[in-house]
Amino acid sequence: MPDDDLRQRLDAAINLLDDAQRRRLLGWAGSMQRAVEDARAPGTSIGPLAEMLHITNLGVSDGHARYRLDVAPELVNPHGLLHGGAVYTMIDYSMGGVTMAALPAGEICATIEIKVSYFAGVRGGALTCDTSIVKQGKNAVFLESKVTDERGTLVAAATGSFAVIRLGGER
Repeated sequence: MPDDDLRQRLDAAINLLDDAQRRRLLGWAGSMQRAVEDARAPGTSIGPLAEMLHITNLGVSDGHARYRLDVAPELVNPHGLLHGGAVYTMIDYSMGGVTMAALPAGEICATIEIKVSYFAGVRGGALTCDTSIVKQGKNAVFLESKVTDERGTLVAAATGSFAVIRLGGER
């Protein structure tokens, strides 16, 4: 049963947004609920944390995903290098994105573990994360990611596993 007061407050808030903000909100809704149509187009928002870290989804298909992180001054550490946590987060988004795309309706995923090896520091530009599903099982998905800079230099590599969760608690 819907909460009418909540619905009215949400509608009023949406009416105050401009079109760009409404598109971002639609993208966030798609991150929370897969049934939201047209909310996951490449380049659209994948959530507020991704926006803060300048991470975008460049595309997901056939067990592969490509994400991008634009290096910004607020993401560098005290040494002037991109913080490794931003790279890790892009990898996590990329692995989660390709896993969600491979799951049927009624299933979601959650990170079990990710191991990242960093090979080079980054001071600016953009990074690309290419992720592939290595093996998809009934209860877990295993993945690999490679992160490169604009020159194609390998900056980081990662392996990870994600749990498959059936909504409604079914196993």
